[in-house]
Amino acid sequence: MPKIRTACPMDCYSHCGLVAQVEDGKIIQIDGDVNHPLNKGLICQKGRVKHLQRIYSPQRITTPLRKTSAGWQSISWSAAYDIIAEKLTPLVKLYGPTTILHHDNCGSEGILKSLSRRFFSALGGCTRPQGSICWGSGYQAQVYDFGRLQLHSWEDVLNSRLIILWGRDPASTNIHMLSLLQQAKKQGAKIIVINPVEVASCRLADRHIAPRPGSDGALALAVANEIIKNDWINQDYIDKHVFGYPAYRELVAQYPAEKVSDITGIPVEQICTLAREYGTTSPASIFFGYGLQRYTNGGQTVRAIDALAAITGNIGIPGGGANYAGGHWKGMLADITGSELSPEVRRLPWPTLAEAMLKANDPPIKAIFVTRSNPLTQLPDTSRVKEAFSQSELTVVVDFFLNDTAQMADLVLPCTTFLEGEDVVYSSWNHYMTYQHQVVSPVGQCRSDHHIFAGLAQHMGLPGFPNLSDSQWLEQALAPLAQYGVTLDKLKERPVRHPLAPDVPWHDGNFATPSGKFELYSQLAEADGVNPLPDYVEPAESPLRNPGLAQNYPLHLITAHHPDYLHSQFWNLSEAGQGRQPVYLHPDTAAVYGIDDNAPVIVATSRGQITCQAKLSPKVRPDTALLYEGHWLSHGNGVNLLTGQYRPDMGLGTPYYDCLCRVTPKAGLKK
Repeated sequence: MPKIRTACPMDCYSHCGLVAQVEDGKIIQIDGDVNHPLNKGLICQKGRVKHLQRIYSPQRITTPLRKTSAGWQSISWSAAYDIIAEKLTPLVKLYGPTTILHHDNCGSEGILKSLSRRFFSALGGCTRPQGSICWGSGYQAQVYDFGRLQLHSWEDVLNSRLIILWGRDPASTNIHMLSLLQQAKKQGAKIIVINPVEVASCRLADRHIAPRPGSDGALALAVANEIIKNDWINQDYIDKHVFGYPAYRELVAQYPAEKVSDITGIPVEQICTLAREYGTTSPASIFFGYGLQRYTNGGQTVRAIDALAAITGNIGIPGGGANYAGGHWKGMLADITGSELSPEVRRLPWPTLAEAMLKANDPPIKAIFVTRSNPLTQLPDTSRVKEAFSQSELTVVVDFFLNDTAQMADLVLPCTTFLEGEDVVYSSWNHYMTYQHQVVSPVGQCRSDHHIFAGLAQHMGLPGFPNLSDSQWLEQALAPLAQYGVTLDKLKERPVRHPLAPDVPWHDGNFATPSGKFELYSQLAEADGVNPLPDYVEPAESPLRNPGLAQNYPLHLITAHHPDYLHSQFWNLSEAGQGRQPVYLHPDTAAVYGIDDNAPVIVATSRGQITCQAKLSPKVRPDTALLYEGHWLSHGNGVNLLTGQYRPDMGLGTPYYDCLCRVTPKAGLKK
């Protein structure tokens, strides 16, 4: 039986190498590629099982669908293109191209996926979200501190003597690091997990510290206060490579452990112990998760943690680093999205996109195209998102299934999975680029994103979208890498490591900031009107900042990533995605509110409410409720009915976790 190498395209730390086994033109098994240098054969259940379930799911859309008064109607591609052209052309003529919102994200990675953007460039432009619903605040924070983002190689953690997983849970979201962490621990490294929830990685840790949600920045400043007070700093490194230390030292003097203990809920002795361990152990590495920057103060939180690495000299050395994300491939590929066509582009902020769509009037949003995303499920404040989408006169969704967003569409266009076409994937969290071989022919009438939008451009007679094959577009995108020996032919043979990415970033002490140093006092932030120092401000819905709101909604709501799914993907293929969604509460909290284990409850915020099933767990702080994000609205769930639209301190990230809730028994319902 043929075995074909490919790679997972999910928005994940790894982009694992896969091997698909084919029989009679159909995939019967997916395994990890033991020869891939990153995952080395290890894959999760999404890769091994869920991809296979999805490609052959009876729920999958295999023809274009048009919404009619009688329900969904299958139509031909030609008919679908006719409808789009007939509705889109007069809208663009009347309002201009920015009347179209193109909501595109990273639900499926790949160089060719960006060709959907080329269609709108050829059309003259569009409106696009600006910022991020994932990592924007932390990303901008590290730009302010370092000048750009870089990561240590994963294997470098073996050089660490102390490893802090700050909001990071590799056991759930980055399983390929587990063996490295286990090996580092056998070599004597200490592992500390900092997270409001006792996550799976705590089983590997020497200690777990659980701060109040949103208070991590204050904790970092208190740790810095102790490090400076006890002279555990690396003065030589500061003198040579750090900008703004005197002003930073004055700032952290305002955050003694006693004060911050009240803010974070962490005992003074734990704060002092953490400071002593980090300040006196070298090399020490920090690995960030994304949850800690999903607050209105998220950017400054990351900056405050970055600063710990700088003042102790844990930057630019093996086993050190403040590892958030990498931008190694950024700017090294040719742009194939049509920017040379000079499209008109309007930007609306992603964290408050629904509100911005409703307020847009020059021009208003009259058409919406959705690719690689499910905004009805994933954007904050779902009720406002629905309202914003309901004003569209033409909504087109490209997807595999009739998900929540597709249900609001006029047309749904069926796309291929990564197994049904070729592409090239690379990641922001590792150094490898991998070719995706086509494994099988497309199911039904499904088309790749490239062919959907190339076909529409040709149907509408748009210039600027050449009729090139997948390989030709890939060769064009990869052309700048040829000088380093990276070509499409080479990638077809094996994955390629980034030719310039160092195992240890910043080892030369030269940073990409205005000063050429790590900037505790960020000149770029100051120019942007952002506090140049990593000061602490309470989150928008903190009980300390908003006690009136907390009287009605006393619990922090964390809407975390589930290890078995990827945001809203795959939930429809599992029984876990149906019925009441579990909400995890500390037993003491449940007792206060008269809630029994497995009992139906109402989880409510100032924006909405959903019915859930209580699950009692001592792993959650007593002041916190945990709901996993991604459940579909159409299945009776949807955590973003609860979350709010807030702009963060920097980077236009989305503060999903900046959310207070209450949980009460649901009268009249059985367990």
